Amino acid sequence: MTTPTTPPAPSPSLSPSSSPPGPSPEALERMLAAGRDGALLRMSLALAYHRREDPQTALAHVEKALAFDPDFTAAGRLHGLIALALGDNATAEKAFAKALDVAQRRGELQLVKELTVRLRRLRPAAPR
Repeated sequence: MTTPTTPPAPSPSLSPSSSPPGPSPEALERMLAAGRDGALLRMSLALAYHRREDPQTALAHVEKALAFDPDFTAAGRLHGLIALALGDNATAEKAFAKALDVAQRRGELQLVKELTVRLRRLRPAAPR
């Protein structure tokens, strides 16, 4: 006769009340303070703050990421999402349009599809 096994306890990282996925902004800020600045770190910081619903701080970091690499399509997309969170549709449209241009040049087809839809939703429909 076999003994029933007890299922493992759920991982604390999977609980609904846990913090957002990814590295904490604090850990990323320590890397920045240590002098490891760059587009990817700034993008990671922007995403971490965006997930913590701190759009102003996220915006500052995503703008730095784009200053390091203006063709960083993921940062351009995030810039648009943060602008939307701040209610700035005009900036969101410009960010999505720039990221779309770069994504088309690079052949990033999934991002092209997503940004095309986002722009279509932001732009008013033409009169018929």
